Order: sequence, then structure tokens, then C-alpha cells
Amino acid sequence: MSSIVFERVTKRFENGQEALSEISVEFASGSMTFLTGHSGAGKSTFLRLLIGAEAVTRGQIYVDDVDISRLGARRMPWYRRNVGVVFQDHHLLPEHNVFDNIALPLRIKHFAEREVSSRVRGALGRVELRGKEHLMPGQLSTGEQQRVGIARAVVGRPKILLADEPTGNLDPDLARSVMELFCQFNELGTTVVIASHDIGLIESMQTPTLNLTAGRIAAVNGDLNAS
Repeated sequence: MSSIVFERVTKRFENGQEALSEISVEFASGSMTFLTGHSGAGKSTFLRLLIGAEAVTRGQIYVDDVDISRLGARRMPWYRRNVGVVFQDHHLLPEHNVFDNIALPLRIKHFAEREVSSRVRGALGRVELRGKEHLMPGQLSTGEQQRVGIARAVVGRPKILLADEPTGNLDPDLARSVMELFCQFNELGTTVVIASHDIGLIESMQTPTLNLTAGRIAAVNGDLNAS
């Protein structure tokens, strides 16, 4: 489990646009939180800072008391080992089958093939895709492709799971199924942060919510420490 703390975080791009301004918020270890807000509110930037894909302009981001905003290029891969990421458009490799797509992060880390096989099959079971490991992404439905993306994100057993609009292309039933998967991983102790604009689905989940407007915290619902 991992705690996450933003301390007066500001992100300004080279063109002068301020995507986030003076964000201070704390996510408890093992929590699950939704980021909401209109397009351009800063949700994706928030997640990209947490992944380490963008650098903060001012402020600090602490994960388990480590200031990841100051890690630098050499230590960032060490941090990312504990972070799983789910994208709206899956980012699957079309020329590789389901098994190899899920196995990719493990092979990058040089896991033994026996361990790779064990973990991939376990991840397939969790997302209810057993028996489809030899299929290509193009042979899967949109919902199945999203579940492959989730399996790939969690196969390394990350402490943190981040998702950027993971249900944006799914019908309501599939969206609910995907959210239930996130809840299952959260129940295992993973800290989960999900950016989503699906307000109806979010409200039905009764989960803490952080609402962003124009890069600032506009509202907080639930057990969240933010300012």
C-alpha cells in the first residue's frame, strides 16, 4: 500500500498555460479516489505528474514519504515499478497476443518465464479472460481489450493503480464491470486513483471524489484531506 501527498503542486507548460495551480491533497494508503472535472480541468496532468511523465513546476509530490518530483531520470524507473497505469485507448500492441501484451512489463523487468507465466495467468483470471491468452487484440471486443489493459497494469502487483478515463469508450454495463475490477484491486490494498467524467457512475460508487476546475480544487467529497 502507498500514500500519496501533493504539497502546493503547480504545473505550468512552456506556452504559459497553467494546468494545475497550488494543489494540496493527500490520498491515504490503500484508498480509492476519483478525479472529476470538465475536459481541460487538469485530470490527465495530475495523473501524468504521478506517473512521472511530467515534472512539477513548483511544489512536491510524496509517495510513501519519497519526493518523486525530485527523483530524476535515473531513479524514476525504480519508482514506476510500483505504479500500474490504465489508459482509455488501451495502448495494446496489435502484433502481440493477449498473453504477450500482459507479460510485457514483467519481461522488461527480466522476470523468469515461469514467474511470467504464473503471474499472467493469475491476472487473466482476475479480469475473467482465461482461455483468451492466445488471441490477438483485434479479435477482442472493446471491453475485453480494456480488461487486457487492466491485467497488464496489475500483473506486476503495483502499490498504486492509476486510470485515465478507463470507461470512456464502454457501454454502461461494461463500465460498471471495469469499475468493480478496480474495487477488487483496491480491496487487496492497492491505492487507486481514477480520472473520470462519468458522474452518474462515480456517484453510484460512493467513493471519495476530488473535483478539479481550471487546474484548481473545486470540491472534495468523502474522506479526503485537500486544500
